[in-house]
Amino acid sequence: MIPTAADVIAYLNSRGLPVTYLNVLPYVNPMWLANWEAPEVASLPGVDDVIRDARWQFPQVLEQA
Repeated sequence: MIPTAADVIAYLNSRGLPVTYLNVLPYVNPMWLANWEAPEVASLPGVDDVIRDARWQFPQVLEQA
């Protein structure tokens, strides 16, 4: 089962990042690169490690269940 954007948001929130939405591409990337981004927190200092970890755990997500 592919996780949803809500799963990633919950994960990022649990790591202290104030995320309320993700930009999710409407397809699963065949190169298995992350198909989502969190623009709300992208410019915050020190979030790179958290985002990298989240992309490792949730590389492909659905916008909703």
